[in-house]
Amino acid sequence: MAYKINAAARDLFYSRNDPKDRRLGELIGRAAIEEVTDGTVAIIGVPEDRGITANKGRAGAAAGPDDIRRRLYKLTPGFNSDFMKLRIIDAGNIDTKGLTLAEVHEAETEAVAGIVSRGGIPIVLGGGHDLTYPGVAGLVKGAEIGRGGMGLINVDAHLDVRSDENGINSGTSFYRALTQLPNGALSGDAFVEFGIQEQYNSPYYYNWVLEQGGHVVTLREVSERVMEFFLQALNAAGKNGRRIAVSLDIDAVRSTEAPGASASNPSGLKAPELDKIAYLAGRSVKVRYLDVMEVSPPLDEDHRTAALAASALFSFFRGLCER
Repeated sequence: MAYKINAAARDLFYSRNDPKDRRLGELIGRAAIEEVTDGTVAIIGVPEDRGITANKGRAGAAAGPDDIRRRLYKLTPGFNSDFMKLRIIDAGNIDTKGLTLAEVHEAETEAVAGIVSRGGIPIVLGGGHDLTYPGVAGLVKGAEIGRGGMGLINVDAHLDVRSDENGINSGTSFYRALTQLPNGALSGDAFVEFGIQEQYNSPYYYNWVLEQGGHVVTLREVSERVMEFFLQALNAAGKNGRRIAVSLDIDAVRSTEAPGASASNPSGLKAPELDKIAYLAGRSVKVRYLDVMEVSPPLDEDHRTAALAASALFSFFRGLCER
């Protein structure tokens, strides 16, 4: 389908006007998807949260992409000189005006496929968690992934495997990924649910994931060994040369550090643990897609949750430097 992308606003790209203290807002430029080349990291926003309200959640995540950008582009490139070798572009936001939710999903799939087909690594900023499905569908399309050729890791408090028989919502992405991706690209044994909190999930859906052959790693199991368990998740998802997609739902982090999540919880991962996960994802050559979902600025406190998402993206970039 034809779709429109609006360039990210110039005032999001922070600068101190100091050549001795350059910020990511000066190092990451605005560019069209058509300018993506092999190895380019392309950030694209999808300001859409109707999937959240359809799942009886709180609206606000449509404002997430730009608030994450505002925090991200104030960061420095850090101490790794290899950061300057990365080519990172901001491809803008999908224009959702006048589109149905299904049409927004179609537009996202096409945009991600356009990035991937040119050799790029897409980073999708949401938005509701329903947006992960069209994102990974774009990875399958753009990379022409065949049967069983993709792995998928969902870092989340929730399983999000509700059936879409009554419509798309923020809880249906991974049901759709397991049952509807083209070419049967995702098999159950290549799917990992990571950081899941038992008390917020139905045993029916837990058992359904297991019946598909999927892996469920609970928050209780992870405990203080996040890096060890996430490396295991990468190994499970990436077996046999599979390309991996990683989805970070910000509500995987406890509400003291992520108050601006659409479905915040008092328990969860700690902020440095999310950074470690993002770093390991960035370091893995098999990871070809990342998204960050459900940052909701109207629910946030002093933009802490957007800053958390920005820190995770910085950690992903740091991992990319070590590939």
